[in-house]
Parts: sequence; C-alpha cells; structure tokens
Amino acid sequence: MSIIVGMSGGVDSAVSAALLKELGEQVIGVTLHFSQTSSCCDVGSVRRAKAQCEQLGIAWHEVDMQDVFRCQVIEPFWEAMKRGTTPNPCIFCNESVKWRGLLNVAEELHVDLIASGHYAGIVRSADGVQICRGVDRTKDQSYFLYRLSAEERNRILFPLAGRLKSEVVALAPKWFSADLLARHESQDLCFVEGSIHDEVSRHLSDLPGDIVLLDGTKVGRHHGLASYTIGQRSGLGVSASSRLYVVMKRQETNELVLGQRSDCLRTFFEATDLKWQHIPTSAMSSFSADVVARYRSKPVRATIHRIAEDKVCISLEEAIFAVTPGQAVVFYHDQCILGGGTIV
Repeated sequence: MSIIVGMSGGVDSAVSAALLKELGEQVIGVTLHFSQTSSCCDVGSVRRAKAQCEQLGIAWHEVDMQDVFRCQVIEPFWEAMKRGTTPNPCIFCNESVKWRGLLNVAEELHVDLIASGHYAGIVRSADGVQICRGVDRTKDQSYFLYRLSAEERNRILFPLAGRLKSEVVALAPKWFSADLLARHESQDLCFVEGSIHDEVSRHLSDLPGDIVLLDGTKVGRHHGLASYTIGQRSGLGVSASSRLYVVMKRQETNELVLGQRSDCLRTFFEATDLKWQHIPTSAMSSFSADVVARYRSKPVRATIHRIAEDKVCISLEEAIFAVTPGQAVVFYHDQCILGGGTIV
C-alpha cells in the first residue's frame, strides 16, 4: 500500500516514515515549504527531510505552499490581532495548509492514505471517523486537528498514536544518525522573526494607551493592545504591591485592564465558527463534554449549550484560567473529539 508521510525534518515524522516502511508499506515523503522564515520548514529542515528520505530509500517531494500559507495563516493571524484577539495559527495551518497540501499531492500521485508524526489517534466507527487524544498526554496534538474534514480524517494515519515521545526519540537512532535529527521542536508562531512585540510593531499600527485596574485606576501605559494577551503577568511595566495579570483588552477605549489572578478565572464563555467530527444526538439543545480551552491544558467537564446554528455557550464545572478570545476550544468524549470552535 502506498502512503504519503508529511516530512518536516523532525524526529517524529522521520520515525513515522521508518515505522511504516518496516511494515512493508510503500512510503513517499512529502515536505511542504511554507515560508523562507518559518522554523517549521527552514532550509535546514527541508534538507534534513530530504536526507531522511534518502536514508530510508523512499521517494521525496517538496511542495511550495508559501502563497497558501501567507493567505490562509499569516494574513488572517495579523487581521485577528488587529481585532484584539489572540489567534492560534497552528489550528488553521493544519486545516488549510498542511493536510490540504498533502491531500493534493495524494491526488496527483493516486495515493489513498496520508500519515504524519502527530501524537494523536483515530477511532473508526459506524458513526464515522474521529480523531482522539494520543497516549502521550504531554505531547497530545489532537487539539490542533479538530477542524479536519471527514475526507481528511478518512485518509489519515498516525503511526505514533500509541507511543510516548521518549520512545520515539529512543527509536530514532535505529535509522538515523544524529545529524539527520532536529535538535529543537517547532514553535507555534513559526513565521514570527524575533520577539512578538517587534513583529506587532512592524505589522500593526497599534496605538499606546492607558493601563488601568478593574476599578478604573490608571497604573501605567501600554505599547499597543496587540502586544498583550489574557492572563499575561510579565512584561507589563507596572509596579504594584501584588501580582497583576491582564484581565481584558478594551478595544473601544484602548485600555489594558489588569487585576488579580482570580479575576482571570472563568466558568462561562462562548464559542463560534464551529467544526464537528461527531455531533451528539442532544447537540441541538445541550450536551456534556470534556473541554480543552488551551493547548496542553487539563480537560474540564462542561455543559455545552447550542444557542445558535454556529454558536455555543460553555458552562464549566470548575473555573479555568485565562480563557482567551481567538483561541480554540475543543470538546472531547471518551478521549475522542466531538468538535470545537473559536472562543469569542
């Protein structure tokens, strides 16, 4: 069977390709080139991916995705930042760039299945295909994959689904020398050069304004709201007798609002732009699920109320810290993704 493997030049995708080849599959490596500056696919990563494929004796293809990446990820990211939200570009990169790019190559080469080095799993049932959490909870990447379509989920393989990161790292030298293995993990903002503050200054005409407490007391000046995110404590530039956190960003008055940590706790919020992998029979009104509102955060039990066709209200059984507009919230049942949306 022919299987395309998305090759990033990292350990995880390299080991995934090696494991599939050991099973006797016909493996084809594909590296998607996003941008000249992206840490996910810089020149070193591309060269390493090509060398890994040569080491395994498998075919390798490089696909230029720079225009798609710019239009589908980078530009929407800065537009969302202008609106005062904190977007998660990895979510939309997986939906619109990575898997779509691999699917296009699969169509051209007449290949049915696509594999990646994600730490996630697949559950197939009469109700369809759902992505589930990986065994390694510290590396579980299912959170980033809730927006994948039914077609994509039907063609996905995750060779690392049942493995821990430590196992994968220990396995890698079986096939690859140290110079063929990435030394660093890719970063969420892979296209940002330098500090996020410098990039905000370069991309946005963000005006400085007042930093205020919840009661309206002015305590300082901010450099532009886009440089801050909910729950942030460091780099605020204010002196106070107690620790202060960013509680909200008031776009209408250009004020950065600070408060205590307890002021950043939420038991209630809304989400829109919904995507579903499996809709519970009760989803027309309300249903219970485990909710993850930030990558690697602990799942919290919640009731999800359907308040419109593309909007839900999430009521949590325990408060969580720094629920942030623009970030993704993902709903799970028995470790499997039900769906998710964008926090508003």
